[in-house]
Amino acid sequence: MSALSLSHRHLRIAALLLFVVTLSALAVAHTSFKNRQLFIELQALQLKATQQKVKLGRLLIEESTWSSLAAIEHTASTQLSMTVPRPDQLVVVSTLSQQGDR
Repeated sequence: MSALSLSHRHLRIAALLLFVVTLSALAVAHTSFKNRQLFIELQALQLKATQQKVKLGRLLIEESTWSSLAAIEHTASTQLSMTVPRPDQLVVVSTLSQQGDR
């Protein structure tokens, strides 16, 4: 092999290596960009999940309140024979809110 042919072969190998390195750098940049996008999406979804957990907690407390009121009403009617008064049985008592009204 001649020196010219050898240097031409080295030039091809160097060009191929430069192409592969450039391609690799572009792949790294694209992967980093995609990773940032996915991380931002992950943070948004985690925030939404936290908000949903808070909402679920509030709803569970509300459900517990309503179910305990229903249980109290059921106990009052079955064990104590209590009933809801008729409108004519209701008496409204008001307090005076101002001193001058006495």
